[in-house]
Amino acid sequence: MIEIDYNELKAQLKNELRSEIEAEQDFRFDEDQEAKQKQINKQINYNVLTQKQYQGQNAENDADSESDSEAENEIYNVAVSDSKSKAKNKGEVENKAQIENETEVKVEAEKKPKYY
Repeated sequence: MIEIDYNELKAQLKNELRSEIEAEQDFRFDEDQEAKQKQINKQINYNVLTQKQYQGQNAENDADSESDSEAENEIYNVAVSDSKSKAKNKGEVENKAQIENETEVKVEAEKKPKYY
């Protein structure tokens, strides 16, 4: 019959199992590293997209604020010019009224008889 050395066979099986377990652990380690790297890449992509959106919003806000400030300046300029024109018209009206009053006073003074 065939002579089998059980101790040698046992040692051989242990070595094969160890090598398989180590290979499996290396494979798991590689999978874990890959999963971690994917998660890191996702976070980096999210951060980049968030930053781009934030910069885009800032650009929109800057453009909006510029257009708002331009509109406010235009409104202010219109209001100032309106108030200046109103003041000018009011000044002209007051000047006309004052001239008319002075003229009326002169006419009334000329109508009264002079006593010496």
